[in-house]
Amino acid sequence: MNLNRPLKLKNRIQPYAWGSRDALRQLFGIANPDNRPQAEIWMGAHPKSPSMAELKERGDQPLNNLIAEHGDQLLGEGVSRKFGKQLPYLFKVLSAAEPLSIQAHPTKEQAEKGFQRENQAGIPVDAGHRNYRDDNHKPELIYALTPFRAMNGFRPLNDIITLFRQLDSSVLTELLDAFESNLSEAGLKGFYGHLMQLDDLLRKQAVTEALAVAMKSEEPALQELVKLNDKYPLDIGVFSPLLLNLVELEPGEAMFLDAGTLHAYLEGTGLEVMASSDNVLRGGLTPKHVDVAELLGTIRFIPKLSNQIKVDPEVKGNSVNYPVPVDDFAFEIETVDSLTDCRSPETVELLFCQEGNVEIVSDDEEIKLNAADSCLLPAGVHYKLVGKGKIVRVSCKV
Repeated sequence: MNLNRPLKLKNRIQPYAWGSRDALRQLFGIANPDNRPQAEIWMGAHPKSPSMAELKERGDQPLNNLIAEHGDQLLGEGVSRKFGKQLPYLFKVLSAAEPLSIQAHPTKEQAEKGFQRENQAGIPVDAGHRNYRDDNHKPELIYALTPFRAMNGFRPLNDIITLFRQLDSSVLTELLDAFESNLSEAGLKGFYGHLMQLDDLLRKQAVTEALAVAMKSEEPALQELVKLNDKYPLDIGVFSPLLLNLVELEPGEAMFLDAGTLHAYLEGTGLEVMASSDNVLRGGLTPKHVDVAELLGTIRFIPKLSNQIKVDPEVKGNSVNYPVPVDDFAFEIETVDSLTDCRSPETVELLFCQEGNVEIVSDDEEIKLNAADSCLLPAGVHYKLVGKGKIVRVSCKV
């Protein structure tokens, strides 16, 4: 079978409850006749929801099965040697109308050990109380298509103390005193760990006290606490804006989230690329499973300065690259205007049409991509882009 050609993909939309009902229609013209939440479009080969590759000879085939059968040909020798017979990245359109859970992702080593441990315990991979659904880490980059609000990494320690002191909370005073006497990563871990493990009575009292102050405040972090409580009443996760940096991305801006970074997306639509994983350790703002002990072992309690959050893009001709410190994925946006240079990449690429109409022309195939269409370019395929629009190129480093 000839796989030395572009393969157009059919991708599934995940209807998670926090998803927007109209953003994908407004941006890409994607219909939503049932008015369901449309949270994420998955593009890749993750076994939970693999893309379907259109093959004239065999019909539509799950991309993960195709890679398992023809991995070396599709991925390239370098990718197969470094990552095995699997697509190293997962690409999504993410559209949040409501906050996602407070969460962190494990390192590769933590994921491998956790996945093996839960397998040995006989926990089904799709079980609600499962922490590790695969053995991979999940560093990720989010690129804003609309104004995008999020929380990313711990604030400077003194800022955390200052914000919590404003609450004048009888429940938290002793914890804050202990933290203030040990302003360090260990002190922050101790404070956060005790906060997460307050019993129900103290948790409700702490949040109630906080709301009494926050509802009268003009401090953005406290106003965000009130908003989160409206959606998740008395949830311990409503304290997260006092702990984490509030971030606003304008369209065209991006930020990177490494393993162990506590974060949450609050609102907006963006393009997200990550290592191919679905491992999430949650810390509130969710009805899903929360394992505090496992989360505490995953988080890096290192403050992140506001100027360390956004990725500085690199512009070269018609392309804008957003560099990341991992090899699993690379993210680039190319403006296509009539005809671009020919390419023959050594590693597998996934192309997504952000806007316009672009043809992928190779020796053996021509594929037309309209907005929200995507295709896989196997390693070594010689191609050019023709038309007018914006193409997102996801690849990896070997």
